[in-house]
Amino acid sequence: MKDGIRRGLSLILFSTLLFLPMGFFKVNRVLNGSVFSLWDFDFVWFLVLCAMFSTFRVHNRFISLIRTLFLMVLPSILIYVSQGYLITESFDPNVARISLGPSIYLAIVGTWVLLSTEEKGTFKIVASLLVLLALFGFGAFPMLGFYKEYINRQTTFFLELQRHLSLAVSSLLFALVPGIYLGYQSTRHPRLREWIMGFVNGFQVAPTLSMLALLMIPLASLGQSFPFLRAWGVKGVGFLPAFIVLSLYALLPITSNTYTAFKQLDPAVMDSAKALGLSSKQIFRKVSFPLALPFIITGIRIAFIQNIGNTILAGLVGGGGMGSLIFLGLAQSATDLILFGSLPVVLMALGFEVILEFTELRLKKKMGVLYDQA
Repeated sequence: MKDGIRRGLSLILFSTLLFLPMGFFKVNRVLNGSVFSLWDFDFVWFLVLCAMFSTFRVHNRFISLIRTLFLMVLPSILIYVSQGYLITESFDPNVARISLGPSIYLAIVGTWVLLSTEEKGTFKIVASLLVLLALFGFGAFPMLGFYKEYINRQTTFFLELQRHLSLAVSSLLFALVPGIYLGYQSTRHPRLREWIMGFVNGFQVAPTLSMLALLMIPLASLGQSFPFLRAWGVKGVGFLPAFIVLSLYALLPITSNTYTAFKQLDPAVMDSAKALGLSSKQIFRKVSFPLALPFIITGIRIAFIQNIGNTILAGLVGGGGMGSLIFLGLAQSATDLILFGSLPVVLMALGFEVILEFTELRLKKKMGVLYDQA
């Protein structure tokens, strides 16, 4: 039933190629340019029909393999073909570009939804994405707006990507020990639980921009009053305010999942450990913590994925990251630059989600922890 719904959704998404724009030809990065659609091409009909027929189940193994391979390369083919639209007016090839339209994005989503219904669907989606990224890196899409932005800002891109990851990872590591400690103490001292949970929930409820603005004033005052602190990076803008805010935001998922992890432990298991003569430290190290670890890891994974998204706002206070490219694109009304900064964040979040989930499952299996995710 679910596979049928997914196939129907894929068919609907593929159908958008018939009605929505495939892209926009722009003479530069700012002007809107000319809209083009599927009707401006001839041979693209063949690809669309093949994509629609691919939504139907095939029982022959060879044909099924061909169909899967076609779906895996279809996003790359659609993007490559979209570059074939060029207006007859004179234009500078170094500045002119093709910006992808909504039908291309929806068709790519439909392709990946359809691949998710097959065996090892996640692996096939990742392979399809890797093919697309490899072609992008080798310059197969020279007229694409993304590629133009990548060429113009290649050095800046990798620098901001490194800053983005370092800020997201360092703030998570800083919140790790306090979050686990607060969650564990919430189970041992029920009277403190409401205070602890209220404390970590307060940061989550407050808007991120408000938190950044509130921190700028005291940090700027400290930097001006104590020059040695300013030399260490304590100031109202830059890395530190973003680092503090991201660390505070990461506390809630880690603390709440740690509390839930230790709260759901079976008291009979703890009593059996005491009956065997184990000390409190031994019980924590050998029994309660391994059993609680799956929930704790889930909280860490949620906090990290959340941090990757929230780090975008560091660009507003000079903290670097992909947010600096996104907000620059917003200031210049450059859609390609906005997407150029946004898509890596989405891909990082999805990629780390898959990696951390796989690591989580392997660790559970290695430690022999049986965990019912329901």
